[in-house]
Amino acid sequence: MAQNLDVARPQRHYTRADFTALRAWLNKLPLARIATLYYSEDDLDILGCGSPAALGARLDDLRDQLIERASLANPHVAEALAQARRSQRWSRVALDFLVQAADRDMRAPRPADAVSVWFKPRVARSLKGEKLETLADLMAWIAARGAGWWRPLPRLGKGKAEVLIRWLQEQAATLGPLPDLSPVLPLPVTPVLLDPAEPVLVPLERVSLAGELDGSLGSNRSPAFCLVAARNDLEAIQAYLYKFRAQDKTRRAYQKELERFLLWCIHKARKPLSSVLVDHCERYKDFLAAPDPDWCGIKALRFGPRWRPFVGPLSPASQRYTVTILRGFFAWLVEVRYLAGNPWVAVGDPPVARAMAPLQLDKALNRELWEKLARLDGLLDQLCATAEPGRQAQYRLVRAVLLLLGYTGLRREEAAHATRNHLRPLRAHPAGLWELDVLGKRNRWRTVFLPPRVVAALDAHWQDREQDFSNPGVELALISPVLIPPTESARNKHLDADDGSLTGNGFSPDGLYRAVKTVLLRLADDPRAELEPDERNALRRAAPHALRHTFGTRAAAQELPLDVLQRVLGHASLQTTTIYVQAERRRSIEEMGKFFGQG
Repeated sequence: MAQNLDVARPQRHYTRADFTALRAWLNKLPLARIATLYYSEDDLDILGCGSPAALGARLDDLRDQLIERASLANPHVAEALAQARRSQRWSRVALDFLVQAADRDMRAPRPADAVSVWFKPRVARSLKGEKLETLADLMAWIAARGAGWWRPLPRLGKGKAEVLIRWLQEQAATLGPLPDLSPVLPLPVTPVLLDPAEPVLVPLERVSLAGELDGSLGSNRSPAFCLVAARNDLEAIQAYLYKFRAQDKTRRAYQKELERFLLWCIHKARKPLSSVLVDHCERYKDFLAAPDPDWCGIKALRFGPRWRPFVGPLSPASQRYTVTILRGFFAWLVEVRYLAGNPWVAVGDPPVARAMAPLQLDKALNRELWEKLARLDGLLDQLCATAEPGRQAQYRLVRAVLLLLGYTGLRREEAAHATRNHLRPLRAHPAGLWELDVLGKRNRWRTVFLPPRVVAALDAHWQDREQDFSNPGVELALISPVLIPPTESARNKHLDADDGSLTGNGFSPDGLYRAVKTVLLRLADDPRAELEPDERNALRRAAPHALRHTFGTRAAAQELPLDVLQRVLGHASLQTTTIYVQAERRRSIEEMGKFFGQG
């Protein structure tokens, strides 16, 4: 399928008459009167504003563009302007901010302009997903990443990227020139000998150790018989990571922390990893909070020249996580008799302020919004029913995912890997419940329960796949793509080589994330959806994990026994589950405060 390369929004050109008319419109002057005062009949005809409604739409668009410009120029007024827009009550101060924004030239893009002013909504959402809010942000991103700048951005693609580059080059008079975008080829995956005299930073796959820095003669090496075949520190790290070969997400997280520490040991401590002492570990803990600038960089190709171990300083929570991983790694080295002792046992955890409820719970959808989405004939059903025919199957797919996550509390990895043969009805259950066995964290199976609403959504999704949902023994993914990208790997995975039918293979967790996020953003921006502004913002922030928190907070609000909730969510500790009770109590206090405040 050919890629739609139309990325730029059609730009309206506004005049001083428009700005004057806007002030009158915000001061509640009738549109018919505004048309008479500030425009001639020929002006209105040229602008395509033959009716008061068309003129109102033009002024609303101008107002929204000016709000976005003013908010970016001065974030302190963003909430005031948003509130004025919601209430349609414009103070003199708010109007003055809009007038200041209007004084700037609206015909040419400026670095501080929001990407949503100049690019179509789908493109703007893709950019904003990586925190690229302004044209300046976009240009800095391109300058840092070079020719492959577009690859991490979902649903953008090479074609759209080339159109964006041409557009930015055409606006060089106001935006400035773009840097040289000659392709930066990945470095060959060849070993690099780490040497403190030449501190080259490379990922673990390219690390080579030799001589006194390889750890074969480290001062902390155990004299006892070693239970692994590792001859040096690099081989010891590889042996440890091999433990997690079936847990790709965990293995990648651990590898990142171990390669950082190994690089630090060689280049900063100038010691092999198997010779570090407690004081070295304390120094590394300080380094995590303030890594050297040349150790930091944006996310880049792992084997490219721009790769760096850090994006920036780690938060206290991330520092604590790193220390925990390293302490566990060294404990394993002692257990297998590679090291004689674990220096990390004497290192304290970085202090982390513990909130009553983690910040992630703030992303949970509140009860009213969840009901708007999930009920019969709610927003998800309406979206599926009113979408263009070529998109209905995709929306039914995401409806099934959202209901599955929101009614069970599954993690996205668990939903991506769930299969039909592990789903079965509970016989003669009055509520018509089904049960699903899923493999969760720590390779532990658990059972979650699905109401008929979710099963019906899954059945509709399977009909789109032209596969038999009623067959309980089939080992196909519960959720599987219905729109297949035109790439060789996607076709090989999801299309049968003989007849082109869907194979029923599942999503990757990241692919499932992108599918859900795209539809949530679509709903948030749909003018037909009956949503309040704060509900639209909640959908824009939401991601699959927000549905897990939505389930947890709803279950706590309805006083589901904590031991049941713990088992369903797959929490190792009951203390983690109680967070949802604390969050619900906090919300109750806030709501009661609002209630009594009305008196």
